[in-house]
Amino acid sequence: MAKNIVTIDGIPVYQALVEAEGDTGMLRISLVDDPAVQSNFLAFKKAAPERAQLYAVQDEEKRLVLGVVMRADYPIYRRDGDFEYYIIYKADTIRTMAEKYLVEGRQNEVNTMHEEGSEVEGVQMVQYFIKGAGLSPDGFEDIADGSLFAEFHVVNDDVWAAIKDGTYKGFSLEGIFDAVPEDNKDYVEAVVEAVAGKFSNEKPNQKNKKMAKFKGLMGRILRAVLEFGNVTTDKGVLAWDGEEDLKAGDAVYLVDENGERSTPEDGVYTTADGKAITVTGGKVASIDDAAAEVAPTEGEKPAEGEQAAEETPAEGKSVATDKGSLEWDGEDDLKAGDAVYITDEEGNRTAAPDGDYTTEDGKVIVVVDGKVAEIKDASAEVAPQEEDELARTREAKDAAEAKVAGLEAKVAELEAEVESLKAKLTEAQRKPAAMSAHDQIVSDGERESTGSKGMDAIARLMAAK
Repeated sequence: MAKNIVTIDGIPVYQALVEAEGDTGMLRISLVDDPAVQSNFLAFKKAAPERAQLYAVQDEEKRLVLGVVMRADYPIYRRDGDFEYYIIYKADTIRTMAEKYLVEGRQNEVNTMHEEGSEVEGVQMVQYFIKGAGLSPDGFEDIADGSLFAEFHVVNDDVWAAIKDGTYKGFSLEGIFDAVPEDNKDYVEAVVEAVAGKFSNEKPNQKNKKMAKFKGLMGRILRAVLEFGNVTTDKGVLAWDGEEDLKAGDAVYLVDENGERSTPEDGVYTTADGKAITVTGGKVASIDDAAAEVAPTEGEKPAEGEQAAEETPAEGKSVATDKGSLEWDGEDDLKAGDAVYITDEEGNRTAAPDGDYTTEDGKVIVVVDGKVAEIKDASAEVAPQEEDELARTREAKDAAEAKVAGLEAKVAELEAEVESLKAKLTEAQRKPAAMSAHDQIVSDGERESTGSKGMDAIARLMAAK
């Protein structure tokens, strides 16, 4: 429980919360005979002038009924097993849940008395508003601003008759809500003063059948009565206070389908993933992981008179090992931390000596000081043929990598040749395709005489240049 949590007459106060996204929020509205918000509804065309005239129907044809769906800043008493608390819905939470309710199209989802399968047809919402900012229905002056109201048109004859005769007196919402401890003392004191102490604070032993009708609601109305964790086991839902992981020493509770908590019986509670939570005196004694549990085998029963009843527990189990039968108390699978025993030929039962005990299916039970220190599962070891396969895989991988390396070297060699060819091509492109006139004459000058002294002289001059 939070350190700074505020209380009312010693009972802790929690604030309901609704997330804009997620699965928290209103699910439906129920017609009930005892609204938790302590406010009955009006069946009317115009509001009755006196609260004593709440059921005076002014217009039979209209069949309109108006009431509070959730009252803002109002302590609602609840009890969950042995745990008592008040839950308060603040105005911002009410607005968030009211908006989500419409977005999800739930406005005509109505049932009676919060009972499963009691959904009714012919009860249609025609008005839905939050009190405040000029909206203040007559007859509800004592209801705080921020409270959520709804008006329904009732065409269902049976429901309308029940409203008129007083069977149904008001609305009550169903939903899933988070709850956190309220730590604002000034706020709580102001709330109590505002309602002048007129809120539901009946003790459970003062309640009659009215409380029983809300048990079904309890399992659905809050996802968390307070900040708590929970886990499903073979014996039901196990819950604990706080948001931390469950550990040895924590107090735990069983939560039933109605949301009520009770102290669990001593024993082992097994989770879906095989963890064994040992509970003693309402607290966790140990948590064991069953990943390496040894399934028990039926041990041989001693001959009549060979062993005293107290020496062999009525609910004992055993498993055959290479050192004989290993026994332990209880009907659960063997796990680390369990005490183990051996029984000699004369039926005497003693703590198992330290050592390794190997079962027929290859599990190794390590015993130290008469208790299981560890259970090794041989099925997780790598078999020789698997090692050979791994070796072949590694060889194939090495060969593939060598081949890739050779290909990479060849590619590098080819790339070098390509670069060389590119260089030669560039050099060739720089040279002219034909000789210049000077080169041509020089070249010609190296030839034999033309027979013309003039031409030969010119050729020699050009060659000299």
